[in-house]
Amino acid sequence: MDWRSLSVLMQSAFGFSSLLTWASLGLLVSFGALGQTQSTTAGKAIMAQGEVVALTDQQKRALARRSAVYNTDLVTTGQQSATQLRMIDGGLLSMQASSELSIVSYEFDAQTEQGTISMSLLKGGLKTVTGALQQTPDNYKLVTPVASIGVRGTHYEAELIEGDLYLAGWKGIIDIKVTAGTLGQSFSLGPLLPHKFAIVRADGSVEFLLQTPLAFSSGYSRDLYEQVPIELADAGFAAALPAFSSKQADDSIYLSKLNSQRYIDNDRLAATWLPADVSRQGLAVFDQLDQHSVSSSLGEINDFNISMSINFDSARVPTGNLSFTDAGGEWFAAFDGIVRDSVLDLSVNFASHGNNLASGSIEALLIDQAQGVLGNIALYDSSASNTEASGSFVLRQLKP
Repeated sequence: MDWRSLSVLMQSAFGFSSLLTWASLGLLVSFGALGQTQSTTAGKAIMAQGEVVALTDQQKRALARRSAVYNTDLVTTGQQSATQLRMIDGGLLSMQASSELSIVSYEFDAQTEQGTISMSLLKGGLKTVTGALQQTPDNYKLVTPVASIGVRGTHYEAELIEGDLYLAGWKGIIDIKVTAGTLGQSFSLGPLLPHKFAIVRADGSVEFLLQTPLAFSSGYSRDLYEQVPIELADAGFAAALPAFSSKQADDSIYLSKLNSQRYIDNDRLAATWLPADVSRQGLAVFDQLDQHSVSSSLGEINDFNISMSINFDSARVPTGNLSFTDAGGEWFAAFDGIVRDSVLDLSVNFASHGNNLASGSIEALLIDQAQGVLGNIALYDSSASNTEASGSFVLRQLKP
């Protein structure tokens, strides 16, 4: 039934005048539009594996690649499931299995780069890299059952385990206010601060850690990502790359192959080394830089740092990151992967150069009976096609 037929029906049934009828109908239309604006798009799924659903207003939606997520959505992942979301400000958010995240409000004005973000982690864990929103502790908040987190950028991780909150401030600063217990502690985490890792216990007590928490060292299930590579750049960031078809531009596999270009030749450097016979056990953190040779198309690089943890029991590389600076700003990359014999099969989850997104690849090999890592890196600025950095490194486990 169209609006005109409805108008005639209302007039005959209730004796409304034509003017009043159309005014009433206009009010109905306004209410309908208002209801639509309440479900503002907050982002979209760029990867969904297993059981990934969004709940809102008692309605349940299965999420797949390209599915929209909205303000007021409760996003959940089942067992052996995971999802990665790209938010409207360009931020990336990766949820692990058995997690629940409530998107309370995600507002962003692309013209002013202003807005507000409010989310609640109710269960499980997430890793996130913030987007273009100019973060302050007041306009970007993540609430958990034991603490609230104000985010000043740009890469952090949080996971709830048996009531305790495990935190990592990989890059930038996160400000934590403990809400559990009676002490009401407040502290900050970040790579340039006294502490980078912490645990907020269910009773409100805080434990600071000098190394990556073992909870993070178990890693996200790499099995989920082997057939669905993590997307390094969405179609919106593909313009700076060489020309290819629109179908290829939306294909993360193609993008990763496109960016796998040249590497420094390590044959001479490794001539006296043999691949490791990997018979080690347990978790090892490799963060002692033995030597490196890295260059940038913009000239000299400084402050090169790289670290990674390897869990030899599960054959995984749960966490890794590298950073250095050149004339264009800081290069940063976060990665993880799996161990195949002596080869580290690594995937770059996020990369940036200054204020630009970047992409890249890392190749690595265990050496010296798995006491060291020999690797190559290649990074590319997505907004400046001629800007790149590449080189090689040797990394060793820091002995106690």
